[in-house]
Amino acid sequence: MQIIRAKHAGFCFGVKRALQFAEVAAKRFGEVYSLGPLIHNPQEVERLSKCGIKEADDLKHVVGSNVIIRSHGVAPAVIDQALVQNLNIIDATCPFVKRTQGYARGLAEDGYPVVVVGDKDHPEVEGIVGWSNGAAIVVENYEEVEKLPNKENAGVIAQTTQTEQNFKKVVEVLQDKTQNLKVYNTICHATAERQEEAACLAKQVDVMLVIGGLNSANTRKLARICKESGTTTYHIEKASDIDVAWFLGVGKIGVTAGASTPDWIIEEVLQKMMEIKEQEDQKNMEETMTEEVTEQNNEEGNEENAPEETAANENEGDSSFEEEYHRGIQEVRRGERITGTVVQVRDTEVLVDVGSKSEGVIPRSELSPNEAENIRETIKVGDQIEVLVLKRENEEGHPVLSKKRVDQEIIWEKMYDAFETGEVVTGNVAEVVKGGLLVHNGVRGFVPASLVDLGYVEDLNAYVGKELRMKVIECDRSHNKLVFSPKAVLEEEYQKKRTETWEKLEEGQTIQGIVRRLTNFGAFIDIGGVDGLLHVSEMAWFRVEHPSDILKEGDVLEVYVLGVDREKEKVSLGLKQLLPNPWSYAGEKYQVGSIVEAKVVRTAPFGAFVQVEPGIEGLVHISQLDTQRVAKTEDVVKPGDEVKVKILSVDPEAKRMSLSIKEAAGIEEAEKEVPQEEPEENTGLQVSIGDMIGNLKDE
Repeated sequence: MQIIRAKHAGFCFGVKRALQFAEVAAKRFGEVYSLGPLIHNPQEVERLSKCGIKEADDLKHVVGSNVIIRSHGVAPAVIDQALVQNLNIIDATCPFVKRTQGYARGLAEDGYPVVVVGDKDHPEVEGIVGWSNGAAIVVENYEEVEKLPNKENAGVIAQTTQTEQNFKKVVEVLQDKTQNLKVYNTICHATAERQEEAACLAKQVDVMLVIGGLNSANTRKLARICKESGTTTYHIEKASDIDVAWFLGVGKIGVTAGASTPDWIIEEVLQKMMEIKEQEDQKNMEETMTEEVTEQNNEEGNEENAPEETAANENEGDSSFEEEYHRGIQEVRRGERITGTVVQVRDTEVLVDVGSKSEGVIPRSELSPNEAENIRETIKVGDQIEVLVLKRENEEGHPVLSKKRVDQEIIWEKMYDAFETGEVVTGNVAEVVKGGLLVHNGVRGFVPASLVDLGYVEDLNAYVGKELRMKVIECDRSHNKLVFSPKAVLEEEYQKKRTETWEKLEEGQTIQGIVRRLTNFGAFIDIGGVDGLLHVSEMAWFRVEHPSDILKEGDVLEVYVLGVDREKEKVSLGLKQLLPNPWSYAGEKYQVGSIVEAKVVRTAPFGAFVQVEPGIEGLVHISQLDTQRVAKTEDVVKPGDEVKVKILSVDPEAKRMSLSIKEAAGIEEAEKEVPQEEPEENTGLQVSIGDMIGNLKDE
């Protein structure tokens, strides 16, 4: 019996990822809170509550310091508020939702009015609107779009669960009302994928099993699609609904599940199916063994029916020889693990003395791949090895043994010990499969995509061939299930690093950090497991409009520790403190009376502030703007203008500089009007350049 599970069954990627985040967090912290229900399924919410995953409808109701952002995502203001409350954020926002949030933010920053197609009261849509600085317009259908005013520019995105048909209609109407429309189709097509896969799978199997609520519309539709293919289909809610009689004599069974079906229900059903399969396999094996025993009994019966005279002759005087022959000979039993000594190594097999009357044989296929490929280099005569008895005797009377299977059992034992103790194990990534990575370390294990690294991994292929350090989080030999988590190791190391950082952290230090996140008010810098805030006012000696003007996520830089609050676990950082203050050399660089290039940065009723270099600004008083009387500063200059100014005064300590556009213009005009004088004849009173140099030397 072969069981085939649909590639996409049950929860979508985003929901499944959020659940994995939550469960790992609960194991680590004991109790965590999700902001709103983590999943819209009462049974699953109840199960999660028992695991320590509680629900809070507001950040104020979060008990402790750990909060999960569910797959719907939230507005940036919620993230900022959580940071203000010093909460540890576990961001489980679906990557597809996060992508939609990014489009909303980008459109808003580019000055495009944002239109979101979706349910305005849905948490996902509320979060998307927040990423547009609250300016997005939410519409549910094209009728609402028709009521909107015409726009020159606009951008349209969709709630991830919208239908393709509705989104297309909205886009069509918007194109008629907008001259320049940017369209981002952000719909997730998980439901359509499930239906297409179910129809395809049903044609390949003898029986289809559809898991999900009997009242679930999407699950009923899956069952109907499977039945329409002509395949016998059973719709069940849970494992206990299964009737073993459904699968008697069945070759292939297909399994799928509706989008509202929790993974644990699917796993229970699959486990029940595996038990049925194992029972069938066991039954077949027992029948085979019965046939072998029958054959053996027939052979023994033939011996017993031999002439009595022969038996009598054998028993006469030969009993002592038989006892001596069998003394010390070990009877090997099928399935037994025994230790033996290698007595001969051949190209296709290894002979092992296991204490029986004949040497045991290990076929090349029952060695590990490396041993089989390099049989004479890896196995030597005299080696003590542990083997499993596959067969008491082959045609030549030798026990048939396996070293590979013992090695695997030993590794499974080590994996179980590592599971119990939390020991770190290693394994090599063999390939990328649905939902994660396959890892080999003597046996095959699985790493879910959400547990590969601390954050979301875009391309899992980058890990193929690499060795990973991991913890065992599931170990079930009976079902051949082994699940690893590299993330658990990274989190443990992260916490250790965080503790060490807090122990060493002091005000006045210069420390290296990595830019993790940018906000309107600053940047959060990872300084070794601890996030410090680099406020926008501490980034440079000049005015910075937005952190993205000088930083980007992933930048590695040196920062100065301005303050440390261990109680609230807050660190304030500075960057400009490590840079020279331009005012410290302004007195030498900018001499009174000199003329320099400058840029108008802002205007005021009393004059204009101009920047002579980043970090140094001076004031051109309204009286110094022009030779004529100026009524309004804006009549002469505006922000962004490039001007020439004369330096009237410099006060580095007060960080002030007085400037004049009027006098700079006057000097330039005067220089143009001064006529070129004819060279005069030399007189004895004139001084040459050589005389001047000589006088300077004398002085």
